[in-house]
Amino acid sequence: MVALATASFTGLAPAAMAQAPEGASARPEVEIITVTTGTRRQGRTDTQSLVPIDVISPDELVSTGYVDVNDALRTSVPAFNVQRLPLNDGSSFVRPATLRASPADHVLLLLNGHRRHRSSVVQIGTGHATTSGSQGQDFNMIPPIALGSIEVLRDGASAQYGSDAIAGVINLTLRDADNGASFIGHAGQYFDGGDVLDAQGNIGLPLSENGFINLSFQLTEESGTYRHGPHVGAEALRQQGVQDVPEHPVNLGDPAYSAIKTSWNAGLDLGNGMQGYLFGNAAITDSEVGFFYRQSIAAGGLGQHASYAQSAFEGTPAHPQQFDLAAIYPGGYVPIFGGEQTDFSTVLGVRREESENFGWDLSARWGRNEIEYRISNTINASMGVDSPTSFRPGSLAQREYQLNADFYKSFNVDGLASELFFYGGLSYRNEAYTIGVGDPASYRAGPLQDLPVGANGFQGFSPDAAGEFETDSIAAYLEVETDITDRWTFAAALRFEDYEAFGDNLSYKLATRYDLTDNFAVRGAVSTGFRAPAAGQLFGQSQTSQLDQGNFVLDAVLVPGSPEAAIFGSTPLVPETSTSFSGGFVVTAGALSATLDFYQIDVDDRLLLNDAIATTPAQRAQLAALGYPNGAGVQTVRYFQNRLDTRVRGFDLVASYLFDWNNGQTTNLSLATNYNEQILRSDPTGIFSPAKVQEFERGTPRWRSNVTLTHTVADFELMGRAVYYGSWRRLNGATNFLPRDAEVLYDAEVRYRGFENVTVTLGGRNLGNTYPPGRGPGLDAFGMIYDNHSVFGTSGGYYYLGLSYDF
Repeated sequence: MVALATASFTGLAPAAMAQAPEGASARPEVEIITVTTGTRRQGRTDTQSLVPIDVISPDELVSTGYVDVNDALRTSVPAFNVQRLPLNDGSSFVRPATLRASPADHVLLLLNGHRRHRSSVVQIGTGHATTSGSQGQDFNMIPPIALGSIEVLRDGASAQYGSDAIAGVINLTLRDADNGASFIGHAGQYFDGGDVLDAQGNIGLPLSENGFINLSFQLTEESGTYRHGPHVGAEALRQQGVQDVPEHPVNLGDPAYSAIKTSWNAGLDLGNGMQGYLFGNAAITDSEVGFFYRQSIAAGGLGQHASYAQSAFEGTPAHPQQFDLAAIYPGGYVPIFGGEQTDFSTVLGVRREESENFGWDLSARWGRNEIEYRISNTINASMGVDSPTSFRPGSLAQREYQLNADFYKSFNVDGLASELFFYGGLSYRNEAYTIGVGDPASYRAGPLQDLPVGANGFQGFSPDAAGEFETDSIAAYLEVETDITDRWTFAAALRFEDYEAFGDNLSYKLATRYDLTDNFAVRGAVSTGFRAPAAGQLFGQSQTSQLDQGNFVLDAVLVPGSPEAAIFGSTPLVPETSTSFSGGFVVTAGALSATLDFYQIDVDDRLLLNDAIATTPAQRAQLAALGYPNGAGVQTVRYFQNRLDTRVRGFDLVASYLFDWNNGQTTNLSLATNYNEQILRSDPTGIFSPAKVQEFERGTPRWRSNVTLTHTVADFELMGRAVYYGSWRRLNGATNFLPRDAEVLYDAEVRYRGFENVTVTLGGRNLGNTYPPGRGPGLDAFGMIYDNHSVFGTSGGYYYLGLSYDF
């Protein structure tokens, strides 16, 4: 009988051809994958799990044609999505992920089963109500070659793993080989321009006679893509002979990106059943995008940007010179926004295997993510002739450390089909969020008070906004799991958490599975969850220039509950709480493996950004009176609030079938489908407009599907994939919606393994070179001919050549 991995979407786990008796055909053996996420018991496989778990193999990651974990996961797991978000400030660099339509901070990321620290970027500019305001973890800081597997738990797990696991958990498991090495090279190009070069390496080494150390690295260089159309104003200026009109008036496409990423994983047998372990990562990434064009002269039906206006304060004692911005930027300017991220984490621990007494695991974790912003090719017009053209607006940093003590023990209990397994522990976690002050010129108001203040495009963090904000929590937890009969398994979890800023919470989870036959099982779970607002959501603030239907406005995100935000009705934040239900079926029959799981996630006091509120002259005067930087010029404000309740409902269908043709050839066919509905359960009046409600409920596709066929013949492996995105609606302006039809993108790949230790890969993504539709004539005039919030990106088709070498 062939055992299949339930949730490997693009195929089964790597298989070898078993030796068959002479005259008989070889039969594929498929590895049975053991999972570690969602259960503390050893030896459980994904087909035995009580809740849905997807297991993604390293080969599957590579076959997606992507060199980052974000997009590889998006391709493999339809319930998981992450978008490219050009023209969206820090969200262009740290992309917000969703699982089952839940935001990034409802999805907990683990590395070797230990929590990862959050990103320093709070998602202010995602352009969608679901993800706006989230502060999750960055999935793209670990070299893909370092991973032995990825496990995606699609179920609420706060009672097991703590805050942020409302929608699920993703566990990245590092390789642990003590020998061998591998190298992967990747070179690709988008059909319409834009290059990607990537090199990855991994080596396993012995650590004395009783341990190992496994090291990985990744070097990536992406040139970025430009996918804009003609900007009517820029074209008109060129026709008039105006000099130095920017070549790319709008940087619609992927950002330029470079990265160095490393990871390590080490273990040492200390004797007496004890092992020491150490793992972590270090990465430096740099990204750069362009903002919208600031037009120097009214032309083509588009007006002059406000920074080019003549100030009434020129020629006064405060600014005796005349300020002519056109002398610096005669053809207008496009601010170039960049961010350099540094990311570091390490976990050190000692554990003891379960013995006659009990097993234990003691660990300490430390992690930090920082992004330093820069902006160039811009101006602080209020400073006039004294303004620089490049600025350091400041930095954001998230630091965390955590101490864990876990204990586990199995007991024989009469009448039960297996031992009663207990797992419990204590945890202390501390996190700090730091806002670093920017250059004074990036935020100060100069003497030309009637011109835009601060670095145009992204104003710097002033001393009033900067500082370090710290919070901590403690937790105690207990889990139990057993087989009540040979066919019935039951598990329960209970977790108590006490947050310095928000008080305590008790979460629980109950899960069960019953095997009706050897080939058919039913399973289900109910759980509650709790998520305290992150430090960045409690204390973060920003000011950016936003394009609103052709007009630039200064938008401010205020600290919730602060005196400034209270002007507009803001109140202090409270924790989110959730209740989740799931139930489904598992079928394993011969070469067929299939799961169908239904779910519902109710979140009370959901943390979201409110609609932008247009300020009145009186409110701007109040902001100025409070000393809020540039308060007199702020035109719209937003702040975090959690006065709305939400619900997500849907199902996941995952199936695979292996055809053995009895001639040395095999074909694996797999299907993965996610259907998802999201609604508001409370009255949004005063928080979300009717249009914003529609965006929240229909602003992403309800249907996502992947169908993948992989055929192996001799030394060739041929893969074809169809990726389906259902229809959705795009909010365009205050009340207008644009329909977005369903799209199917096609990928293909050929691998050749005929060389010793070498695999050559040729592949392509989005072979039809499909682009999203635009956002109507109004924005087409600005060159935005494609939707910058498309669910599948704006860069079009891509082809690549890969080479891997194992030695």
